[in-house]
Amino acid sequence: MLIAVRTWILLSVLLVNAGWILSAIQQLNRAGYLAMAGLAGGAVLYGWRSWRGRAQATRLPSGKAAGMLLSAETLKEFLRAKARALRLRLRRRGPQLFLAIAALSFLSGCLYPALNYDANAYRLPRVMHWLAAGQWHWIHTLDARMNISACGMEWLSAPLILFTHTDRFLFLINWVSFLMLPGLLFSVFTRLQVRPRVAWWWMWILASGWCFALQASSIANDSFAAIYILAAVDLALRAREKKSVTDLWLSLLAAALCTGAKQTNLPLALLWLIAAWPSFPLLRTRLLGSVLVISAGLLASLAPISLLNIHYAGSWLPVGNAGIASLGTFELTPFWGILGNLFCLPVQNLVPPFFEQLPPFYSYWLSLWNEGMQHFLQTPLGTPFHSFENFGHLSGTYYHGISEGNAGLGLGICILIAASLREAWRQRKTGPSMAIVPRHKHLLLLRTVPWALLLVFMAKVGTFENARHLAPYYAFLFPALLVTTLHSQIVRRRSWQRLGLGMMGLTVALVAASGDRPLFPAQTLFSALSAKYPDNEWISAECSRYVDGGHRVTQARRDYLQSALPPGESPVGYYALRFDADEPGLWLPYGQRSVVRVSPHDSSEYLRAQGVTYIVANGNALPRQSLDDWLRRYNASVAGQYSFHRPGFKPSAPDLYLLQLN
Repeated sequence: MLIAVRTWILLSVLLVNAGWILSAIQQLNRAGYLAMAGLAGGAVLYGWRSWRGRAQATRLPSGKAAGMLLSAETLKEFLRAKARALRLRLRRRGPQLFLAIAALSFLSGCLYPALNYDANAYRLPRVMHWLAAGQWHWIHTLDARMNISACGMEWLSAPLILFTHTDRFLFLINWVSFLMLPGLLFSVFTRLQVRPRVAWWWMWILASGWCFALQASSIANDSFAAIYILAAVDLALRAREKKSVTDLWLSLLAAALCTGAKQTNLPLALLWLIAAWPSFPLLRTRLLGSVLVISAGLLASLAPISLLNIHYAGSWLPVGNAGIASLGTFELTPFWGILGNLFCLPVQNLVPPFFEQLPPFYSYWLSLWNEGMQHFLQTPLGTPFHSFENFGHLSGTYYHGISEGNAGLGLGICILIAASLREAWRQRKTGPSMAIVPRHKHLLLLRTVPWALLLVFMAKVGTFENARHLAPYYAFLFPALLVTTLHSQIVRRRSWQRLGLGMMGLTVALVAASGDRPLFPAQTLFSALSAKYPDNEWISAECSRYVDGGHRVTQARRDYLQSALPPGESPVGYYALRFDADEPGLWLPYGQRSVVRVSPHDSSEYLRAQGVTYIVANGNALPRQSLDDWLRRYNASVAGQYSFHRPGFKPSAPDLYLLQLN
């Protein structure tokens, strides 16, 4: 596991650094990436030869050369031992269920295209704009997120899109990270003095959290950063134990990658600083290497995009009209931010997984809940929470239930940890006194500071989907709760184990029955049932979930764009608001077409100078009453229009207009 984690950190740093360096020299293309790969390969070969030479110069007590450890026979024996250990591990239910989640997630990622809403709205388009220009640049757009958001996931995605001309492989970034999650959880928990038996059970249970399991097959950018911060703390503690500057370097790089993935991860840098602080003197032992690693870490961190935001927008984290709601950060008063999130975060984490399938159906309860929240905001008590984005709102209309776009840790884990803490408290009060694990100051800080960082997050982040933004934080909230030896007795109980495995089984079912990516013939089944029983309320609700869900809408709009646009037409204009997500469909096939973002202030002369003949306008951005004025202003005509027809709904205004400049 440790080899895989170290390799993943180095590969991630290489790709993020390559993105910024190649942008600086305007060579963000295949040749540039191949040159960077050649340089990296040469550095690895040089380092391996240097290490092998030192190993062969060192003699073992038996008199054999250390280099003999790399013999074919030794390698075979090593692989046999690993295979035996894997077979023994897979005999137990926890690893089996995790393997089932991983296998279903991989299958889901292979079968379904990348249709995450945020990714389609701004993260995939920004990558395509950079690749088309051969460098990072400040994009001409109404959507501030395309410019001011952190670029970690984008720099990992860019070479995959560049060399494969598809986004179908992007889910592997999340999936590979998901595979490393249990091992890192166990290592961090045990180093923070959680008992090994307790850590073993919870590493499988926490890895099955809904935000991790559902994002493993998607291109969302919330949960994959959990690997980086877990590795950063783990390697920092290893560096202190072994006096290893190499582990400290890797720890620094992992912490930098975590902050570079999302601005909301920045407080976690303090956690790494506490873990690594005792080992900082090691940096002086190899000063040149430390300078190079720190430079690479700064380039992989939040620093580059923060400096660019200062240059272009006047602030490292723009707010107001330039960036409000773009990062989930709002101008909250800390007191009301914490108080509001004390309500919002539990609500988002306690939503049942299949609640939309219970009579009188999720849409009814969802509408009732959201209407109640809107009414609350109109009262004097709700006034302080206007700074939140849709305070108390539960998203579900677009996602049709729990999905990677709105899932937190999940109801199952919340129930399990609450039951565990209740039982530990009961035993502590009524049972024999149990010893508490010694609390070393350094480790005590690492167990308690995450709760302070949670308060910082709650004071600053006011989006209605904060539960998924918290994905990198969740793991560090548990050691303080599980550190007492009482939990060693609790996890031995058959009833507790059955409950934990049941919660993991619920995650397996959730992944298989996801409304966005079902792993059974849902469309065929419910389309046939709907035709046979058109008045059945439950079947109609399931059709809305599986047949007419958000992924179907997005795919249908992409198909229309591909058929309506003339072959080879490039560039194509795109006029939309911040919440529209059709642009990736305009770039298809990737590498053969470019897109120009259109804003309300652009003149027709500007568009024609850009070579734009056709403009795709989103119906939300261009309502019917302003369409005629828009056509006269740009001397354009309507070449086509598209509406996605949902059964049971009256036809509405067109979703998309295809406009031609005359």
